Amino acid sequence: MWKAQRFEAATCVADADDTRARLHGHGYRLRVHVTAPLDRVLGWTLDYGDVKAAFAPVREALDHQRLDTIAGLESGDVASLAAWAARAARQRLPELLRVDCYERDGVGAIAWPE
Repeated sequence: MWKAQRFEAATCVADADDTRARLHGHGYRLRVHVTAPLDRVLGWTLDYGDVKAAFAPVREALDHQRLDTIAGLESGDVASLAAWAARAARQRLPELLRVDCYERDGVGAIAWPE
């Protein structure tokens, strides 16, 4: 199953020789994928609210922040952001399978926790 999350943030892409090198913002969309055994009594794997609550500190650490100033996100690119979110979420959500991060429609990255 997956649960979508949104946040707004600004960044600049290190070493870019185009407009990405300037500070700019995005409305990011994260899709948090989890996997767990089906509960035969309840009929589901995890509650969406529990997934949202477990991921909330990760989203809140990113929302309305300048991402390239956060340790591990200095490069400012979406692939680093997806990997950072997957690592951070794994600590709170052991059922995490992967994180999809969309910078905008048609642009994004997928990361699996290490």
